[in-house]
Amino acid sequence: MNQTLAKLPVAIFFVAACALSTGVSAQNDAKRALAVKLAQMQQKADGPALAEQLTASAVQPLLINWSQRLDESVPPARQKEVRDKLDVELKKFAESTEKIVEGQVAKAAEAALVPIFMEKLTEDDMKTIIAYMESPVSAKFQALGPDASNAWAKRVVDATKSQVESGAKSFDAVANRIVGSAGGASSSGNAAPKK
Repeated sequence: MNQTLAKLPVAIFFVAACALSTGVSAQNDAKRALAVKLAQMQQKADGPALAEQLTASAVQPLLINWSQRLDESVPPARQKEVRDKLDVELKKFAESTEKIVEGQVAKAAEAALVPIFMEKLTEDDMKTIIAYMESPVSAKFQALGPDASNAWAKRVVDATKSQVESGAKSFDAVANRIVGSAGGASSSGNAAPKK
């Protein structure tokens, strides 16, 4: 019986440690579940824009490269026909790339976002963010996004239009002189840039 009593404090310590471990594990599971939910919400909200941006970043270099090559190697009389054919192929590439990227955006959201949310946000932080994102006021605010962005962009365009146009004209004049002196073409500044 003395041996049993001697082992009792060890047993109590072991039971307490297991209970504490189970409590911490339950807390981590609850926090992880919130992080997963938040990642899914963010993927739903931001995934399409991310896929579009990443697709554009894959398409843009091809567009620039082939547009330049077309201008340099195809006679002007055939450029529209060739450009139309290239546009069809570029559209196929863009659509295919977008599907591939969209699939990975969805798959990568949890793997990328959950560890960041687990490290940087508390459980209460995530509960607050999720409650806001699920609230009617959040939906209302998000619905204002396009109108607010367009109004903001219009103000910026209106305020900068004359300066940007002046800068573009100056660039065209300098570019015409540079290209004209290199190619022996007229450098009068009246030639329109190729599109």
